[in-house]
Amino acid sequence: MSIKTTLLLIASIISANAQALEPHIAKYQLSINGLKIAEEVRTLHQLKDQYFYTANAKTTSIAALVKKYSVAASSTFSINQMGVDGVNYQIMELEDSKVKENYSIDMNAKHLRVVSNLTKTQPTVRTWKSEPGTIVDPLSLFLALAHNLKHAPDQTEFHYQVANGKSVEQQYYKKTGLQPISLNQQQLSAIKIEKIGKGDRLEAYFLPEYQYLPISIKQVKNGRDYHYQITNYQPNTL
Repeated sequence: MSIKTTLLLIASIISANAQALEPHIAKYQLSINGLKIAEEVRTLHQLKDQYFYTANAKTTSIAALVKKYSVAASSTFSINQMGVDGVNYQIMELEDSKVKENYSIDMNAKHLRVVSNLTKTQPTVRTWKSEPGTIVDPLSLFLALAHNLKHAPDQTEFHYQVANGKSVEQQYYKKTGLQPISLNQQQLSAIKIEKIGKGDRLEAYFLPEYQYLPISIKQVKNGRDYHYQITNYQPNTL
């Protein structure tokens, strides 16, 4: 093997490692209008060049006595030079053990399209056209932001195509500064990101100490205040 080939191989390995997201398990507490109603567990797995990200949430305490509600979502994606690039997204919402919503889509950024799969609440196949670039979903969006914050520290504005099973939406986010926070009896500095433009108001705080993952997500949607707060984080060695 020539010196040039060896150097290229080393460079490609370094590049691949720089792009990698580390498998992990993160637990969040969801509050609506200040009332704690659910817990969610998000888990990232990696198999070769693909990532599998799952989120499972269910109502807890008093909220569970009023109505049993659960959400199971999964996202499959890869990472290329442009960032996180979606392959498949699925979400199942259950209310008192009955299916409320169930969506499944396949994303293909290369062919500029998103195609739905048949489900109970999605009885016909739909196709949406996308713009050039990567495609993410509502779940992998925050990993896309985490990846960009880590590997493009000087970037202040971010654009994503978000496919959710109902549309492909162009979304824009902006880094607006640092925010001091207290977490696990430590004083840390989180990166504040805000959604800009029309639509629901959203702001999220990302911690370099937690792989740039969001430790707090605040969203105003349909007149309600939603707040995700991280409660536990650990590497996933399985």
